[in-house]
Amino acid sequence: MTLHYPAVGGATVTDIAEKVWTFLDLIGRKLTNLDDTRAARIDQITAARMSELDPANMPGDIDVILARLDNATFGLNALRTRILERLSKADFDTKLPDARAALIDQITAARMSELDPANIPGDIDLLLTRLSAVRATYLDYLNTKLPLMELEQPYVSTPSQVTLNTTGSDQSLGSRNITVALPSGATRRKAIALALIIVRNATDTEQDIDFNLKVAGATIFTQDDVVTFTAAKGTTVISITQDCTTQVTGDGAFAIEAEAQISAAQNVTFTVVYFLFVEYRMS
Repeated sequence: MTLHYPAVGGATVTDIAEKVWTFLDLIGRKLTNLDDTRAARIDQITAARMSELDPANMPGDIDVILARLDNATFGLNALRTRILERLSKADFDTKLPDARAALIDQITAARMSELDPANIPGDIDLLLTRLSAVRATYLDYLNTKLPLMELEQPYVSTPSQVTLNTTGSDQSLGSRNITVALPSGATRRKAIALALIIVRNATDTEQDIDFNLKVAGATIFTQDDVVTFTAAKGTTVISITQDCTTQVTGDGAFAIEAEAQISAAQNVTFTVVYFLFVEYRMS
C-alpha cells in the first residue's frame, strides 16, 4: 500500500523528509571531522588575533616595509647600486692587491690553531704564572743594580806635547779626537774623561799653573793653582778626571782638550794623553 502525503508549500512531506534526512546526514559527517584537536585549534581564534588581519594592522605594516625596501635612497635597489660601486674592479685592485692576497695565503689551519686556548694563549698564561710580580722585581734588580752586568770601554788618544812660555791666557795643550764605538746592543750609562799630564818646569822660575779640561767644546773642569813649582826646575804628573756623560751622547768622535795658564813667561813643557772611559750595559 502506498502512502500519500498532502503537499505543503508546493512540496510534499516526502520531499521535506528527504531534505531533512540529507541535512542530518551532512551534519553527521561534518561532526566526524570536528574532533577534539580541531576544536582546540578553533579556540585559538580570538578577536584580537583576527584583528591583526585588518588593513590597518599586519597588511598595513607589510605595505610600510615594502615601501621602505623600495625607497630610492635607502631601499634594496639603492643598496645594490652602492655595493656594486664599492665592489668595482678598481676598488678591488686597491683594497686587495697581490701583496695582501699573498698575506691571506699565509693563513693556514695550523697557524690559526696556535690561537686556540691550549696553544699560545695557554703558553702566555703559563708564563704570566711563572713571572709573578715578585719574580719581576728580581729582574728589575738585575737590570738596575747588578754591577757585573755593566761593562766599561776605555779609549786612549795619541800623546800631545806643548811648550808654553807666555802668560795671561789659557792656552791649549793640544786637542785630540777620540772615537767612541760601543758594541751593538749596548746602552751607554756614563762617560768619564781623564787627562794624564806630565809637567816639566825647564827653568829655575817659580810657577803657578791653572788647568781647564774640555770635552766636545764644553768646559767640564777648571781650577787655579793646580801645580806649583818653587824657583827650581822640576817635573810632576797630574791627572784630571771628570764626568762627561752629558757631552758623550753616543757613538762618534769627541774632542778632548786640556788648557793651561802659567804664571811666569818661562818654558814649561806639557805632555798630555787623554782617556775616555764609557760605561755601558748590554741589552
